Amino acid sequence: MIRTKLPLAFTGVIFFTFLSWHCTKIDTTTIGSGLIPAVDNVNTFDTLLNIIPHNVDSVLLGKGCTTIYPTDEHLIGSINNDPYFGTTKATLYTEVKPPLFPFYLPGKPADRTLDSIVLVLRYRRTYGDASMQQSVEVHELNPTGTAGFVPDSNTCSTYPFKPLILGSAFYTPARLADSVKGFRDTTTNVLRIRLSAALGQKFLTPDSSVTSAFYSDSLSRDFFKGFAILPGTTGNALNYFSLADPNTRLAVYYKVKNASGKNDTTVTNFRFNIAANSANNIVRTRGTSEIVGAANKNSNPLGDNFIYVQTAPGSGATLSIPGLSVLSNRIIHRAELIVEQVTPTALDKLLTPPPFLFLDLQDSATGPFHPVPCDFNTVDGQPDIGTYGGFRTVVKNAAGDSVSRYTFIISRYIQKIVTNNKPNLVLRLMAPDYVRTVAAYNDQCNLPIQQLLFAMNNIAYGRIKLVGGNATSTVFNRIRLRIIYSKI
Repeated sequence: MIRTKLPLAFTGVIFFTFLSWHCTKIDTTTIGSGLIPAVDNVNTFDTLLNIIPHNVDSVLLGKGCTTIYPTDEHLIGSINNDPYFGTTKATLYTEVKPPLFPFYLPGKPADRTLDSIVLVLRYRRTYGDASMQQSVEVHELNPTGTAGFVPDSNTCSTYPFKPLILGSAFYTPARLADSVKGFRDTTTNVLRIRLSAALGQKFLTPDSSVTSAFYSDSLSRDFFKGFAILPGTTGNALNYFSLADPNTRLAVYYKVKNASGKNDTTVTNFRFNIAANSANNIVRTRGTSEIVGAANKNSNPLGDNFIYVQTAPGSGATLSIPGLSVLSNRIIHRAELIVEQVTPTALDKLLTPPPFLFLDLQDSATGPFHPVPCDFNTVDGQPDIGTYGGFRTVVKNAAGDSVSRYTFIISRYIQKIVTNNKPNLVLRLMAPDYVRTVAAYNDQCNLPIQQLLFAMNNIAYGRIKLVGGNATSTVFNRIRLRIIYSKI
């Protein structure tokens, strides 16, 4: 596995689609000389086909979950002001481990004196407004039963914790890059949360016998279940932290008597690594946001005016192109599906678009979705995103505003439809965290698709409002399929 989210109406749609075709002879300054056939007396044309999009929101359907892996960046924070998508709240749960088993603290318990205990989280990035102050509070996990903290990688899972607050902190994400000097520590890009002295004293108590809390993994789990790290109610951002980074740790600072009876100052770091269980709960609440009125309706035969795409766990859209079913046979030089952002607001510059969108299709009315055949492949051992497309670019729209654009090259897939009468299937536009295929196979062009778990976007990082298929803007802003072709 590679690892690196009505008959009458239909007639009207077909008629509307035919009216939308714009066929003209193309010169090389418009599409580039590489697209013009190297044959004398061949005219090259282009046409625009309307796309009918319908928003689909997994959150409103009760399926707003995805999978988070131990090596993924985990997030903490709250988005409280998003008129398009509502609110988001992210809570982190994690165990903590000593460096090895069995592990012994220096000296005897009676010879150790606590200075402080600090939870340190390695900061990676912020999605949203990094200038607004946020807060966190830390609790001890309180799992039911005897198994201890048994995590689920599903982002909808929650875990009980004790009501006592072990520690809290206010912080501004934009300032986490500042260095805070501590004992043997000048690390930047970390969030430090000072915890209660009672907890610190608890970690200094275990002795060196076989019953020590740190003698084995099972004893360690019995001794301390782990942390629940909750976001406060302020701020408008999600903050990403790496649990696997060695700078993420529980640092216990203390003094211990040496052989001569003097106190030595030392620090013991307990780790949050892939050997320690972790989980991330991400709650999307739509409230009265715009997507509530747009998603899961499928009532407009000409498609939704706007498309709302939110990185997993989030939302996307299904896309139908009825004009392809009646398109005559021709030589397809290039077929590109183009989708553009509406004119961005000031908030859109903080709650930014996803770095990548992904286009796949459904092989039957109730079947699974899989990559677009013939154009998406893994011939070189990795997905060919560079040629397939879907990465964000910035262009000027008709009004001169800078907007995000995503383009997908699906030329071979379209050629199969018009030449070999392959089914004109429903496409899907989304912003996944990973592209997944459960088994390897060869597609209809005999191109290999390996079993995939390919990282695309950081979880919950990105959202965008796009121009739909029935918007009041010009055809050159609407979502569209542009085909460069020659007649046979």
